[in-house]
Amino acid sequence: MPVTQLEVPDRRELGRWAPWLGLTTSLAAVFMQLLDATIVNVALPSIAVELGASVSAQLLMVSVYTLSFACSLITAARLGDLLGRRRIFLTALAVFVLASLLCGLAQTPMELVLSRAVQGLAAGSMSAQTFAIISGLFPQRAHPRVFGIYRATIGLATISGPLVGGLLIQWDLLGWGWRLIFFVNIPLGIAALVLGYFYLVDAKADGVRRLDVGGAVLSAVGLFLLIFPLAEGRERDWPTSIVVMLACSVPVLITFVVYEWRLGRRGGDPVLRVELFADRAFSIGATIAFVFFGTLTSLIFTISLTLQFGFGFSPLRAGVMTLPWALGTGIAALASSVVYRRIGNLVLPLGMLLFAGSLVVLAAQLQHEGTDPRWGALAGPLFMGGAGLGLFVAPLQTAILATVRPDNAGSVSGLLPTVQQVGSSLGLAVIGVVFFNLVATQSSEAVQAERSSLTAELVRVGVPAPLVPRAEETFVRCATDQLGSTSPMKVPDDCRSLGPGSATAWGASGQQIADSALVAARESTRAAAGEAFLQAERRILWIISAVAAAIGVASLTLPRRNRQGEAESGGTARRRPQFGDTDAHPAEESAHEG
Repeated sequence: MPVTQLEVPDRRELGRWAPWLGLTTSLAAVFMQLLDATIVNVALPSIAVELGASVSAQLLMVSVYTLSFACSLITAARLGDLLGRRRIFLTALAVFVLASLLCGLAQTPMELVLSRAVQGLAAGSMSAQTFAIISGLFPQRAHPRVFGIYRATIGLATISGPLVGGLLIQWDLLGWGWRLIFFVNIPLGIAALVLGYFYLVDAKADGVRRLDVGGAVLSAVGLFLLIFPLAEGRERDWPTSIVVMLACSVPVLITFVVYEWRLGRRGGDPVLRVELFADRAFSIGATIAFVFFGTLTSLIFTISLTLQFGFGFSPLRAGVMTLPWALGTGIAALASSVVYRRIGNLVLPLGMLLFAGSLVVLAAQLQHEGTDPRWGALAGPLFMGGAGLGLFVAPLQTAILATVRPDNAGSVSGLLPTVQQVGSSLGLAVIGVVFFNLVATQSSEAVQAERSSLTAELVRVGVPAPLVPRAEETFVRCATDQLGSTSPMKVPDDCRSLGPGSATAWGASGQQIADSALVAARESTRAAAGEAFLQAERRILWIISAVAAAIGVASLTLPRRNRQGEAESGGTARRRPQFGDTDAHPAEESAHEG
């Protein structure tokens, strides 16, 4: 595998602050691309109302971004080798800004989904160049400090999406509402483009690498055939075409693996080195990363919908509610390097133990608090869960790289982000189907529980006694149909009024009584929705808690480093970089190997 040589201009020519301005460009791009992976979650209820987006469309708005991101990473890294990383980075940044504009201008769900796909492709293409570009801006002795800033930016962007999204939607500048979460990328992106044009350096491959077009196409097609049916199937009631697409994903993905294996055996340059899976540390680590990021993305998605649609919180209140989670993640991530140096890979099961336990406590607190939980009641388990995430996520890649064979380190560090993004897309599709099925399952009981309250309210507002049973039956039918539908956030068309002639039949004050009865029915439906979403979310928390516990156990099987930095499973005297080192950073290796 050829090694990338960094062509760094004379820093006396660039000036003292030029590298830091170049770093600012890279970090701005990183912040935007990761923020947009989670910020949409908090805006989904608003988007669904304005654009009439179905559940499947909402799932695609989130998953298509991470899927496009994943599909572009390896191919974009190869293009960076061939055409220059600075050129690819700036081009991708310009496309990202344009795609953000298109997202903000979208008038239909499909327009937004397609724009998000382009945005994800551009984000992945930027991300694939970042390590090498940052390495080229600074001498090696400065890398620990610089990459520490880089890690902090990643953590901040990942966890601040819900809060930033809530603030922007609440701000509602010029009446843009949710569109502001996309428009805000435009001035930031343009400023980054200007700085990048003048202050970014390039990194070019020492040898010539070929673009594996066949592998890139097969992987993209296979993942599309897998992810799209999972997102659309429930909405369309699983028609034959969707089932066929899902079935076809299996042979296409198998063909991709076989094609890549044969290409590697012939001495080619595949996008996926299949032989990497023979490295025990990588195969275990990749599985852990795949499952973990799939469940984490899904958890953020379901919590956002539960808080906003289920509980009726504003986007800002939903973001503030999850603030302790963000704080716990940030604080623990800063401390994780110290913990990792002391206990090594044991930091991973420790993080998952905290995370899994916090979800169990959170589920219990939600049951106690109901559909209007107090901030203080949820702050403790959310902070603990965030601390578990910080202890786990920050050292995960380092823990894997520290034990893989040295000749695989560069390929592994380049492939892991792709594994994470594919896991996010697939996990979101699967958990999304499970979550909304749980909402439908809980809807009947939740609606029946609201029936007595509705009856009392109907009597209070003056609905004639003989008509109360009919009004109750209409409520039960409409609320059950709505919450059990593929789009539980949308009121069925035939349930938007009490029907023709109702007001006339109720006497002189019939219209006023009818309006009050309709308001009562809507409030009862809202209360039933809150309970259905609450119980569905509690079950999702239990499921993800069990998955987190399994991840913690699996992380114990990662090979351990001995005191000299050698993997127990293996036999090399070369010291692998360790998380928190002052003279090395694993990111350097990924920077040198597309």
